[in-house]
Amino acid sequence: MKFVISFFFLSLSAHSFPIHLYHEDNVSEAGMYKEILMKEYLIPEELISVRTVNNCEVQKAEGKLDLCLKNNGDLLMVSVDRAFINESLKIFQAP
Repeated sequence: MKFVISFFFLSLSAHSFPIHLYHEDNVSEAGMYKEILMKEYLIPEELISVRTVNNCEVQKAEGKLDLCLKNNGDLLMVSVDRAFINESLKIFQAP
């Protein structure tokens, strides 16, 4: 799973699609997750938006990858464009 996510993040960087990181008034942990995305997956800072929301469960999908950090520390995947992932992974297939 980490392998697929790594390629997804790599392809996000290549195609410049933003990642939306929402949080329920948990700014410090959201910042920590943003740092992880930047350092571990080499996602440019300008491609990661961090926003406060009232409730992760009612958050609507906006992009290729939307994550939401709940007050209890759970990280929810609000949306992920699986078709985009599949299309992006074709780049890495052997000829």
